[in-house]
Amino acid sequence: MSSKDNARMEISYGTVGFRDYSLEHAFEKIAAVGFTLVELSSMEPHLDDIPTGASLERVKKSMRECGLRAGTVHAPLGENVLGAPEESWRIEKVGVCSDYLRLSGELGAGGTVIHPVPNPMLLENVEHIGQEQAIVDAVRRSLDDLVPVAIESGVRMLLENLPYENDGHYPLLSMTELRPLIEPYPQEAVGLVVDTGHAWTSGHNPVGEIKAAGERLWGTHLQDVDGENPQDNHWAPTQGNLNWHAIRQALLDVNYRGNWTFEVIRPRDGHNESPDELAHITFEAASKLELHP
Repeated sequence: MSSKDNARMEISYGTVGFRDYSLEHAFEKIAAVGFTLVELSSMEPHLDDIPTGASLERVKKSMRECGLRAGTVHAPLGENVLGAPEESWRIEKVGVCSDYLRLSGELGAGGTVIHPVPNPMLLENVEHIGQEQAIVDAVRRSLDDLVPVAIESGVRMLLENLPYENDGHYPLLSMTELRPLIEPYPQEAVGLVVDTGHAWTSGHNPVGEIKAAGERLWGTHLQDVDGENPQDNHWAPTQGNLNWHAIRQALLDVNYRGNWTFEVIRPRDGHNESPDELAHITFEAASKLELHP
């Protein structure tokens, strides 16, 4: 992993921005804009099934022919979390995460983005303090199980801050909680990914989240949101109200060494840009604001 860690930082674009296209078509679109790295989405129709054999080789060939490399892979969403409070649920999802860590290694990606905790809507009695502790304990057990897989695969797990409503009790939604959680684990196996839109949506300043993550920050989901009523909008930079100059400076201040990855999915309310146009807007904004090394 050292060669990836020391490589020059580059800007990356999530294939989720082209979720209505095949993975191969998404690669073509992203490369045409000028990106050299991609984050591969596990959402249908991209990597919702683990490709193996000839299918895996086709994915690699398609990336290679487009002049792209895999920066990160986003593991499945929804119930696929580390902190499943029911043990059977947790064990099942550890298996899923293991598969995506190995796939990330096969694709040459340096990190796998994983959600640490479930959406509270998936749980019963979420306000019960025992369940909150069960979630935290489950995350730790899952990390214990997955660290050997990550090390063997040469891939770093990247735990993401999430935008769920928080009454002050639901655990592990911010970097101030996630950073101490992962501190005991090897840096080459466990890191953090900050989503700027998730941060603002959940009431946290992305700058503070970046600084709290510090040297354990190895991934980004750069997206813009509305300043007054953020809804995890996933707009292109400058289409919302985040302070991108401050975000860039914070990443430089913590000596961020991961990829500068944009997770842009939809146009601002009232706009109708196509996925191609949003990717172009993102690339141009990244250049103008120097949202890359």
